[in-house]
Amino acid sequence: MFVNGLPGSGKSTYARSFVKGRRGWLNLDVDILRGLLGTASVDFVRAGAEVQPLALAVLRAHIASGGNVIFPQLFYAPEEASEFEAVVVDAGGTVLRTVLREEVGECWRRVEKRAQHVPTESVESRILQLLIEAGGATELERIEEQLSAWSDLADPPVALTSATTHEELAALARAKRG
Repeated sequence: MFVNGLPGSGKSTYARSFVKGRRGWLNLDVDILRGLLGTASVDFVRAGAEVQPLALAVLRAHIASGGNVIFPQLFYAPEEASEFEAVVVDAGGTVLRTVLREEVGECWRRVEKRAQHVPTESVESRILQLLIEAGGATELERIEEQLSAWSDLADPPVALTSATTHEELAALARAKRG
């Protein structure tokens, strides 16, 4: 299950709380993996590219073993997710695309707030820094526009909000598996 959305929309928080008490579910948060690489402190974007093969391998192994994965990750465009989706299918799983919706202003407030309480080399600080360099809240608005391309797909993502219960999301995943 892919949970897409803006930085600060609550993807990681939602995924963490979703997996609690769910046997066989893995929260594959790539930002956590990225933060474990030494590269992340010197080149945050490069660290994302370096961690991708590891994330794909973990995804493949867990799905192939019969597990389920919730994958909170910003994919700007559908083609960015295609390799991950192909791994899920090749490993015998099914793809459920979702997007966690939150107001841009609230996302910006959250990104700023969480970066205040962590070291400057942390993932949270790096994300804020990249967004500021790209235009701040205006960049989030641009990303939100890019995410609209997902709705043009034959199998568009299901829209979630922070009010979507975990039971509703689990039911969607079960229905998708058939």
